[in-house]
Amino acid sequence: MILTLNPVTTGGAFLEFLDAASGAGFPAIEYDIRPFAEIAEKQSLEAARELLSSRNLVLGCIGLPVEFRRSEEEFEQELAELPRLAAFARELGVERCCTWLMPTTDEPVAEYTCRTVVRLRKCAQILGAQGIRFGLEWVGPKTLRTQKYDFIHDLRGALDLIDAIGEPNVGLLFDSFHWFTSGGTAQDILNLRSEQIVLVHMNDAPNEPVDEQLDQVRLLPGEGIIDLAAMFESLGRIGYDSYVSVETFGKELPALGAKEAAVRTKAAADKTLHALKNT
Repeated sequence: MILTLNPVTTGGAFLEFLDAASGAGFPAIEYDIRPFAEIAEKQSLEAARELLSSRNLVLGCIGLPVEFRRSEEEFEQELAELPRLAAFARELGVERCCTWLMPTTDEPVAEYTCRTVVRLRKCAQILGAQGIRFGLEWVGPKTLRTQKYDFIHDLRGALDLIDAIGEPNVGLLFDSFHWFTSGGTAQDILNLRSEQIVLVHMNDAPNEPVDEQLDQVRLLPGEGIIDLAAMFESLGRIGYDSYVSVETFGKELPALGAKEAAVRTKAAADKTLHALKNT
């Protein structure tokens, strides 16, 4: 598996984050494509590539640069830019793009579902034309289900949405925290095929009841109560061996500065994965 660093874990500005990830020994990062595109526009494609190659990094996954949850006007404006950004991302070697799903909505569910399917299908088609896989992340915590109607907040719902979108490049962003908070099991993972998973997020949860877990309070792997051993053993059994991005939320790590936060994150991730290899 390829250890990857997500910027919310460490904080830090663009170049500071790149330096921190590289200095800590991460081989890959997860990041927004737009800062790289700005460098390419102001300087050159080679300059954008150099940001990664000079630090021995690859851009393992990008976030979807299209806001599909708000107005039609905003969606169409950003969708118009996606072909250019997707083509540029592919030139940087990017093969994965991910986004997340709201777990509830104040709109009638049928209307909200239809619009979400249509919008995500359009994004998937543009990404697919560039050979980029598109991962969708369900959001599990019960504490976030604050709107009128339930939408997608578990693996089954995410898979149903993927089926409705109907594009071959669409799969899952599988996050350990959302797996845990939605009541997921090892068997749920074993029922998947490795090609259904676009990206894995690794993090841990504090020692609190499942239904009281807060999305913005996540720990480094090995510091909490999620059965990461069962998760990774199951992922290994189905053959997943690609990017595993460490994504935590909280104030403590970023307060250390990006460099120290990245070092601590890499140590925790290495320790967790090493322990799993020896079980």
